[in-house]
Amino acid sequence: MMKTKRLRGLFFKAVFVLTLISLVPVGLIGFHVLRVNSRLLQREIVQRQQNVARRLSSVAESYLTHLSQFFIVFTDLHTDFGGHNFLDLEDLDYLRQREPVITFLTALDLKGKPVVSSGKQEAKALQESELSVILQTCVREQHPYIGPVFRQPDGKAGMLLAFPIRHQVNSTQILGVLLAEIALTDLDHMLAQAYPLEMEALLVDASGKIISYNGSPEGSLGEISAELTKQLQYIRQQLNGKNWGKVIIPQEQNLLVASANLLLTDWTVYVFQPANIATQLFKESTFQSGWDVLLMVGCVILFLIGVSYIVIIPITRPIERLRTAALKLRETEDYVIKQEEVETPNNEIGDLSKTIVEMSQALHARREALASANQDLEKRVEERTRELKETTNELVRVERLASIGQMASIISHEIRNPLAVISNSTRLIKLLIPAQEPKLTKQINIIEAEIKQANSIISEVLGYARTRELMLSTIDLNSYLHDLVTVYSFPANIQLVEELEAESVRIKVDAEEIKQALRNVISNAVDAMQPQGGTLRIGTKIGRRLVCIYIADTGPGISPEVRKKMFAPFFTTKARGTGLGLAVVGKAVSRHKGKLFIFSEPGKGSCFQIYLKIYKKTGDTNYGEAS
Repeated sequence: MMKTKRLRGLFFKAVFVLTLISLVPVGLIGFHVLRVNSRLLQREIVQRQQNVARRLSSVAESYLTHLSQFFIVFTDLHTDFGGHNFLDLEDLDYLRQREPVITFLTALDLKGKPVVSSGKQEAKALQESELSVILQTCVREQHPYIGPVFRQPDGKAGMLLAFPIRHQVNSTQILGVLLAEIALTDLDHMLAQAYPLEMEALLVDASGKIISYNGSPEGSLGEISAELTKQLQYIRQQLNGKNWGKVIIPQEQNLLVASANLLLTDWTVYVFQPANIATQLFKESTFQSGWDVLLMVGCVILFLIGVSYIVIIPITRPIERLRTAALKLRETEDYVIKQEEVETPNNEIGDLSKTIVEMSQALHARREALASANQDLEKRVEERTRELKETTNELVRVERLASIGQMASIISHEIRNPLAVISNSTRLIKLLIPAQEPKLTKQINIIEAEIKQANSIISEVLGYARTRELMLSTIDLNSYLHDLVTVYSFPANIQLVEELEAESVRIKVDAEEIKQALRNVISNAVDAMQPQGGTLRIGTKIGRRLVCIYIADTGPGISPEVRKKMFAPFFTTKARGTGLGLAVVGKAVSRHKGKLFIFSEPGKGSCFQIYLKIYKKTGDTNYGEAS
């Protein structure tokens, strides 16, 4: 049994194969090297063409980007600093002096009629045919327009560009359109410096017009040859969106073509050379005579007869199955190689297959154990991280409140007493001022208002910093809210709408603390609607166990950036303010174990919803405490 296994082993087959190889060593090795070199050479040629195409497309892309940015920056600067709403002839002449490639400029109104022009127009017919597209792009869609390419009288390429003229920077109001005819001579010079010497290259627009060709002097076009036009036609038809490929041209030399598209436009760069370039280089570097070819063919025949059926097929077939199974094992997380999926011949490859199957099973078991351990570890890390974060936040909050409390005490002692003295003095001075001195009376009123503002700021700081025990009392919600808005002084341009539900409920809260929180929300809503004014809606919605107090305004809304910071102490968007108003609101709701939600849409206003627990519904003797 052992002898039979050895006779079937790879060792004896290898000996037989080496015998065959010893007869044709040069041919076999040569064939292998030539085949590898041929593939590598062709791959290198294609890759080089692709690199050249991408480099040329990048050059053209940067040129168009530079032109677009030039016009966009000019229109924006003119909007803010031009001194007049619309472009005039002096503006257009200035642009042409700055960029000599601009051959013609015209400013169009919103209907496409020229208002002012500068230079000699070469593409009037093209402008008229593209006018609707220009207006659609620049006026309605408010985007720059990059138009088609046209041939100038000197045979060189030109193109149309158009840009919206805005009323203000970033405004959606369009005053007109700036239309330009551009000579692509600078683009020809830039491409001429980047064109390869050993390859042919074309820059073509979406309609198939040739913009630049490295076969012309400095890339600029004169008369386009019929052969070049025919080659371009076959290239566009056969590539059909692919970035490289072999193009077959009937009765002419086939081409190996690589392409690259521009992002800003539908332009395409084609780089091509004869398709047999790889074969020619291969032959020149490899074959020296016809006898070399015959020797290579003989080596191939001997290799196929002596090796394929004896060694290669018995080896590659099970190895291929092992490779397929190994790829599944790599790509599929829970995959396990089974014995029936791999070929196990009675030789060393069969032993290798069995070993790989056993390894796959062991790897699967270890992977499951490792996944379980990782899952447990991740849960522990998450728990510890959450606990650490909560502890850190609490420490920071406590330290901050302690600092604010110390500061509030100093402010109360050091500032309020002098303010009281100043206030009493102003009252006395006001009594002594004659009625015929309105200017002095006005200045005294300003002093009193500023003293009141300073006292208000001190009260906000003290109110937020001090933490006292809640003085809970049972209140009727509808009466409480009605009294609150009745005593509040609303500006004349604010319309108040009360939307209180007919069924009132009772809540048990610290009346003064909740009143201060609601007044802060109302004050912010009123300030948000100034100076235009608007509608302020205050109402309630009653649930089974909770009541919702909502305050909605028709102001500009709250941005997501502000919403992230609005409850942080000392954060404010107002010119004057402590930034503690909403912090007091959040603190009051939290101390009453309530919930606060904010809904805001830019341009349509904001709505603050405060949810508190119902103490007792009217007429409900089975809920809450007994009356």
